Amino acid sequence: MENGFNIWSFNGKLLYRILKDHFFQFLWRPRPPSFLSPEKEEEIAKNLKKYSKKYDVQDQDISVLLSEQDREKRKQLKDDWERWVNEWKKYHEEEKEARRALRDGEDSDVEEEYEAKEVEVEEELDVKEEVIPDA
Repeated sequence: MENGFNIWSFNGKLLYRILKDHFFQFLWRPRPPSFLSPEKEEEIAKNLKKYSKKYDVQDQDISVLLSEQDREKRKQLKDDWERWVNEWKKYHEEEKEARRALRDGEDSDVEEEYEAKEVEVEEELDVKEEVIPDA
């Protein structure tokens, strides 16, 4: 079994091929060198809670703004839907007499007046007789 790993460059050139016995998993994420000096990194680590509070407030403000925008969008979609439904109800009401005329005066808009009928139709499509010889 060939256990090990390969390291490739960004353009597909094989840089390293390392074979190892009992090798099962390799996790790696390259990290670029920091632009900060070690002193600046230490200062940031010491004041992390202060920075965290500042950015938490900004995150909360953004979250509230997005939530308001989301609510406005949902309200607009609901209003559009209700407008569309009302237009179709109006159209349906305007066409009521035309539907009644097509059905010889019968009102087809009342659902309670419908009668469901179940009809079964059996039809023989083909008959073929075949003699099967005894084996």
